[in-house]
Amino acid sequence: MFNTEGFRTTKVLTDALIQRQELLSNNLTNIETKNYIRQDLDFGQVLSGLKSNLAQSEEGNSSLLATSRYRDYSGKMTLESEMSKLYDNHLRYTLMIKSISHHFEHMKKALEVRAS
Repeated sequence: MFNTEGFRTTKVLTDALIQRQELLSNNLTNIETKNYIRQDLDFGQVLSGLKSNLAQSEEGNSSLLATSRYRDYSGKMTLESEMSKLYDNHLRYTLMIKSISHHFEHMKKALEVRAS
């Protein structure tokens, strides 16, 4: 039941959001560090990897997330831009958790109907 493609996809996306939160928090921590290069996670690459069925196992998930990380040499970090990215990631995470919760509510209702 929990080894479906939908659950695997949800797990990879949730793991990606958690990892991005850690990267963005690390960026904020080091915002005043000289020569620090910000890091981020490319969700486009995560989604492409999912489409290519690279995320079939835990090892595939780890390598997919590792290859999706990148160093951003585009310029100086600002507190505003990092906070904006952090908030964006928070909203994505909240939506993912609501989606998971909604799915489990449907499963619970189906089991209740089946039990009665």
